[in-house]
Amino acid sequence: MSGEIYTKEMQHIQQLKKKISFLEQENKRLKAEKNCREMVEELKTAAFENSSEGMVILDEKGVILEVNYAIKDIFHIHKKDMVGRNLTHYLPQEYRDDLRNWISLQSFEKDAKTAVLSMANPARDSFSEIHISRITKYPYFLAVLKDVTYLRNLERRQRKDAALFHDFFTEALDGIVLWKENGEIVSANKAALAIFESSLEEMKRKKISDYVYKKDDSYIHIIKSLCSKNSHRDELMFLMPNGQKKLLEFTTKLHSVEGLHMSIFRNITERYNMELELLDSKSMFETIFEEVFDGVILWDRDYNISDINKAALRMLQKDKESLLGLNLIDYLPEGKSIGEEIKPKLLSLREEGQNRGIYTASFNGDDWTQLEFRNKYNIYSGFSITALRDITENAILEEQIRKSSTLHVIGELAAGIAHEIRNPMTALKGFIQLLESSNDSEKHPMYFTVIKSELSRIETIINEFLLLSKPQNVKFVKADLQQIMNETLDLLNAQAVLYNVQFTRNYTNSLTEMFCEPNQLKKVFINIVKNAIEVLEVGGEIKTSIKSTPEYFLITIEDNGNGMSKEKLAKLGEPFYTTKEKGTGLGLMVSFKIIKEHAGKIEVESEEGEGTKFHIYLPRKKQ
Repeated sequence: MSGEIYTKEMQHIQQLKKKISFLEQENKRLKAEKNCREMVEELKTAAFENSSEGMVILDEKGVILEVNYAIKDIFHIHKKDMVGRNLTHYLPQEYRDDLRNWISLQSFEKDAKTAVLSMANPARDSFSEIHISRITKYPYFLAVLKDVTYLRNLERRQRKDAALFHDFFTEALDGIVLWKENGEIVSANKAALAIFESSLEEMKRKKISDYVYKKDDSYIHIIKSLCSKNSHRDELMFLMPNGQKKLLEFTTKLHSVEGLHMSIFRNITERYNMELELLDSKSMFETIFEEVFDGVILWDRDYNISDINKAALRMLQKDKESLLGLNLIDYLPEGKSIGEEIKPKLLSLREEGQNRGIYTASFNGDDWTQLEFRNKYNIYSGFSITALRDITENAILEEQIRKSSTLHVIGELAAGIAHEIRNPMTALKGFIQLLESSNDSEKHPMYFTVIKSELSRIETIINEFLLLSKPQNVKFVKADLQQIMNETLDLLNAQAVLYNVQFTRNYTNSLTEMFCEPNQLKKVFINIVKNAIEVLEVGGEIKTSIKSTPEYFLITIEDNGNGMSKEKLAKLGEPFYTTKEKGTGLGLMVSFKIIKEHAGKIEVESEEGEGTKFHIYLPRKKQ
C-alpha cells in the first residue's frame, strides 16, 4: 500500500517537474517574444526618429500627433512647435485641399492605400513629395515627406540640356556629324548636309574617312593625335560627292555624345581663297614697295620707323636692321640750310595732314644729298609715310648749267670789256706817270696814289675776267706745297700785322711735293688767306696746315672769325657773290676754278660764331 502511494507521489512529482520545465521554457519564450517586441518597437522608434526623411503621424482631421527630427529640415520648424497643429498649415494653399480630400476618402475605404502628393515651395525654390498611408487598425495616418529638389532640378537641367543640344545640333551654323567607332556616320545636322552636299541617308551609308581627299602624312598625323589625346583640331581637304574639293576646319572629340564621336565642321574654302588672294596682294605690294625707285619710310605716331624700302636705305646709306625702330626725327641729320630742313615739316604734319619740300643733308659726313620729300599723315591705322626722291644729280646739273651760263656771260663780257678798257687804261697810266714826274706832282701826291691804286684794282679785275673767259696755258711743274704756303704767308704778313692777325703753321714732316702750277696755287692761297684777314676785324688767328694721305694732300686754312650761315655758305664761289663791301666775288670763283684744274676740290666748313675752315684736297699723283 505504501509502495503504490510512493509510486504515485513519484509520478506526481515527475509531472510537476515536467510542468515546471514547460513553464520555464514558456517563460523564456515569452521573455524572448517580449524582448523581440521591445526590440522591434525600439527599431521602429529608431527608424521613425532617425530617418532622413520627414515623418508625421496624423489623426483623421490632419492634426499632427507626432513628428520625427528630420521634419525640421523640410519645414525649418522644431518638432515641438508642430505637434497639435494641422499639417495643412505648413503646406502651400494649392496642396491643402488635396491632402484633406485624400484623408476624408480613406475614412470610407476598407483597404489601406498609399498616395503620393507632389508639393512645390516657390519661396524656397524647393520640391517635396508626400507619401501618405493609413495605419492599419488605427484611425491614424503616416505621412512621409521627401525632399526631391535635387532630383527635380536634375531632371529640369537634363530637359534643358536636351533642348539646348537639340537646338545646338539642329540649328547650329557649323556642320555637326556623329559617328561610330568604326567611322560610320550615325547622324548629321542641316549645316553638315549642306557642307557635304549629301542627304542624311547618303551620309549614313558612308564613313567620315570616305570624304577625305588625300590620306597622306598629314591625315595619318591627325589620326594619331586623335587617338592619343581623344580630341583634335585641324584643317583638311575633303572631296564632295559632286567632285568639288573643300577645305574644312574641324574639331573632333571622341566619346562625346552617348558613346558616339562628334566632329564639328566649318567650310573655310572661301577664307582660304581670300587668304591666297591676300598673300598675292601682299606679295605684290611688298615687291612694289621694295622695288619702287622712290624711297618710302613708314613710321608710327611716335615717329618710330616701322618699315623702309631699298631705295630709302640707299639714300640714307644705312641697313634696314639698324633703322627699324629708330626715331625718324632723331636720326635725320640737320639740313644744309633752314630752307632745306625736313624735321619742321614732319613735326607740323599732324596739323597740315600732308606737306612737301626739299631736304639737303649729309648722311655720311662728307657728300651732300638733295632729296625731294613728300609727307602724308595717318595713311593707315596710325601709320604715316614719307616718300623721298634723290634729286642730287639734277640739282648738281642745274647748278652746273646755271654757273656755266653765268661763266659764259662773264666770259663774253670779259672778252669784250677787257679789250675796250685796256687801251684807255694804258694811256691813262702813261699820262699819270708823266704828271707824277712833273713839277706839279708835289701839289697833289695823295691823288696820284689813289688813282694808281684804283687803276691797279681795275687791272686785277680785268685779269680775273680774262682768266675766266678763256682757257689758260698752264705748265705743271714739281713744287713744294709748304714752300708755296710759306711764300703766301710771308707776302701777306704785313697786312696781317695791320689787322692784328697772327699766323700759325702746322706742317707734317713728310714730303709735300706735287705737280702743280705754283703761281696759280699761290693765287688760291692768297685769296683765301686775304679774305680770312679781312673778316677778322678786331684781330685773331689764322691756322694753316698741310697733311698728306696716300691719295691726297689736305691743305686747311682756318680762322676764328664770326663764321657764316648755311645760306651764305651755300653761295660761296658764285660770281659776284661776296660778303665784303667792295668785293666782286670773283676771287673765290677763280680759286675754285684753279683747284678744279688741278683735279682737286675745295670744301668749306663754317658755323656762325665759330669761324670758317677751307679744306683744299689736291691729288698726289700727276693727273
